[in-house]
Amino acid sequence: MTTRDAVRRMWAGDAGPAGRLAQALLLPVEGVFRVVTAARREAYDRGILPSVRGRIPVISVGNLSVGGTGKTPVASWVIRALEEMGERPALVARGYGRDEILLHRRWTPGVPVIADPDRRAGVDEAARRGATVAVLDDGFQHRRLRRRLDLVLVDAEEGLPGALLPRGPFRESRRALDRAGGIIVTRKGGTPRAAEGLAETLAREYPDRPLARLHLSPGDFRRLGEPEGSEGGPGTPVLVATGVARPETVADAVRSLGRSVRETAAFPDHHEFTAADVRALLQSAGDDPIVVTEKDAVKLAELADARGADVWVIRQTLVWESGEDRIRGLLRDAVGPEA
Repeated sequence: MTTRDAVRRMWAGDAGPAGRLAQALLLPVEGVFRVVTAARREAYDRGILPSVRGRIPVISVGNLSVGGTGKTPVASWVIRALEEMGERPALVARGYGRDEILLHRRWTPGVPVIADPDRRAGVDEAARRGATVAVLDDGFQHRRLRRRLDLVLVDAEEGLPGALLPRGPFRESRRALDRAGGIIVTRKGGTPRAAEGLAETLAREYPDRPLARLHLSPGDFRRLGEPEGSEGGPGTPVLVATGVARPETVADAVRSLGRSVRETAAFPDHHEFTAADVRALLQSAGDDPIVVTEKDAVKLAELADARGADVWVIRQTLVWESGEDRIRGLLRDAVGPEA
């Protein structure tokens, strides 16, 4: 078991006595983190720490937890929705994960994709390239840059914030939702009922916030290196290889499309695959196909051994279950004249 797996099990309460001991030992550290984040929030709320305005309107897509809520596909959807409104959007990201930058360039060709840890500089660069609006991927905690709209994603499986880092997966407490412009409940492997229940709770607590639900649903398969819509799919069983925050959700998605999973090879989130990784995966897979996510595929496609192997990519589709019109309305308001 990797350290990441152990941490995830501790966060989920599945690590037994050792996990409970670790949570107890981390309680003082979490307390310090909670105090620091609360002080930072108050400093921005009161104007002690200044926020600056970009040269063009800014829309942020973010969340409260560490990874796995669907920020990248939702940010891509926001870009396409803005294009439909006649805007010229750009995507601005910190650039921590090269895979996310490559995905945005694949999903939204022709749209400027700017990686810059200085988000304000990234937005100004977007303006210089002719963009009329900038979309921040994972920008909710970056309060130095002023936004017209904050869309906050809440995972139906994780629920509302409980323990903060490092004792739990959350970066901020639920009070942070006070500054959300719109809230989107997302689910991957969770049930519709769980998403509905969380949405009902949020509607009671934040009755003035536009609320939506969406399903990040398994789509279909394509061979690595082949275009979208290529026919067929992998045989079964398969080896799932992935470097995402929640590898178990990938395996569940593969099973939902009728394939049995013999093994899951889990790498750290944003893992940069090497030729040695591919050789090890091919040896482990034997005659079985390998299935990866789109996030992994954009990096594996650079490696000749992976392109020549029986590697398949599972696509993810974004299905709105409620509230799409509300979110589109928020986007229209955000790019309109500022009050």
